[in-house]
Amino acid sequence: MKKILFIHPDLKGGGAEKVLVDLLNNLSKEKYEITLFTIFEEGVNRKNLDPAVKQYSSFKKVFRGYSVLQKIISPRFLAQWIAKDKYDIVVAYLEHVPTRIASAFPEETKKIAWLHTNADVKLLSQTFRSYAETEKAYQAFDAIVCVSDLAKKSLLKAIPTLDETKVQVIENALDVNAILEKAEEKPKIEFTKEVLNLVTIGRLVEVKGYDRLLRIVLQLKKKGFRFKLHILGEGELGGKFQKFITENELKENVVLLGFQENPYAILQQADLYICSSYNEGYNTAIIEALLLEVPVITTDCSGMTAILDDSRFGIITKNNEEALLQAVEKVLQSKEELQYWKSKAIERKTYFIKQNSVQKVENLFDSLA
Repeated sequence: MKKILFIHPDLKGGGAEKVLVDLLNNLSKEKYEITLFTIFEEGVNRKNLDPAVKQYSSFKKVFRGYSVLQKIISPRFLAQWIAKDKYDIVVAYLEHVPTRIASAFPEETKKIAWLHTNADVKLLSQTFRSYAETEKAYQAFDAIVCVSDLAKKSLLKAIPTLDETKVQVIENALDVNAILEKAEEKPKIEFTKEVLNLVTIGRLVEVKGYDRLLRIVLQLKKKGFRFKLHILGEGELGGKFQKFITENELKENVVLLGFQENPYAILQQADLYICSSYNEGYNTAIIEALLLEVPVITTDCSGMTAILDDSRFGIITKNNEEALLQAVEKVLQSKEELQYWKSKAIERKTYFIKQNSVQKVENLFDSLA
């Protein structure tokens, strides 16, 4: 039985954390002894983890000075500090600190890095002392997994010295059956059918583009559209967004629902899903919307072309505020347009039900060890 260690910052309510839990829960426990190390113990997703997965952490929560320490301390020291056993494979399931730590594991341990977003030199080097250290770290990995073709291209552009044969694309793993089952549960929040219900899911952080989405909501209200936007997620910008909603009298048009234990029962009620992100890796919430037969509008960022097959199964707009506004407005003013994209979501659902990313990950593990 192969011993595999996953390294991740925490198990908060983000998309990468949810996908990680799904992956760990569905990997074969007969073939692999799986351990998860998180730097911080906090996280609402921790209770969803299969008890068969061993887990441990170093700290309760983020502390002052952590961002400085993560660069000062050598990666080899960090690797020795967290290693409680000898592992066949170590997986850095996120960029930055996990990648820095995993790169310094002993040579006999096979190393895998995961890239969940478009890469550039600045992003990749955030927790490294220099670009040279970043380059050296990524070169130490036996395999690098990117969640989309665009993410792979961006990585090879950022670090052109990488061996391209070591870089592959594996889409995020989702527990489709669990999603469909949870969607049938009674929702904690029930939508009124008197207006069109729009949903978006994600952390309340800058990259998700909720600032421009709220401005779009304001424009749509002024034009007389009847709708309500439900935002699921929590984050540092929650207070700022609530202030905007209050100051612009948008309480009837927008509601911040925070983190939801079961977002699927809520998402299933939506008439339209919107992704307003400036940047993404491989947006699992859009796949979840398609699985629940909810039509999708998204800005053009990494992974969207693959998920929606170049706008065949959902609307991909230019990544700017005006283009997103026009796309949402067009769908809201036409029942036929909305129904057409709902039919395309239903059609795309079949593709994701058949997809098996977990098997691809297991194949990668077996090829290395």
